[in-house]
Amino acid sequence: MERRSVLNSWSKEEVRVVIRYEWARRVSGTEIYNRLVEVYGPGVMSKQMVRRWCSTFNDGRQQVEDIPRAGRTRMATTDANVGKVDDMIRANRRITIDEVAEELGISHERAQNIIHDILRYRKVSAGWVPRQLTSTHQEQRMAVSLEHLVRGKSRGKALWKQY
Repeated sequence: MERRSVLNSWSKEEVRVVIRYEWARRVSGTEIYNRLVEVYGPGVMSKQMVRRWCSTFNDGRQQVEDIPRAGRTRMATTDANVGKVDDMIRANRRITIDEVAEELGISHERAQNIIHDILRYRKVSAGWVPRQLTSTHQEQRMAVSLEHLVRGKSRGKALWKQY
């Protein structure tokens, strides 16, 4: 019997604390990874990243929080901008990435990132559509599929003879 993961949500820092604890107990990176997957599930962290964290602890790093990086802070990909882009697309499915970028005063790349990666829209016949079906669409598809199944069972082979 396979054991399912115990914890469904975690923070990066929490996982890093566990890695640091196990590293301090002289447990190998592979074994640490196996224990993490057992508790947190397979999506917790890659084996390579666990080994990298063990290596950084070997190099003397103590903290598990992210070290601030140089460069510009994220200004374009804010929750407010994501909401505005979503509203703009819902109002006009044919809006272009350049129009979104110009309206919000952000770069083309940031607008594209918000539309494709965050909101998960894709362009179909010059209009933006969500990549995933809404629950309403899923229910409609299920209802139509069940209708076809019932019709197929009730008519049997006679249904196919007409084609």
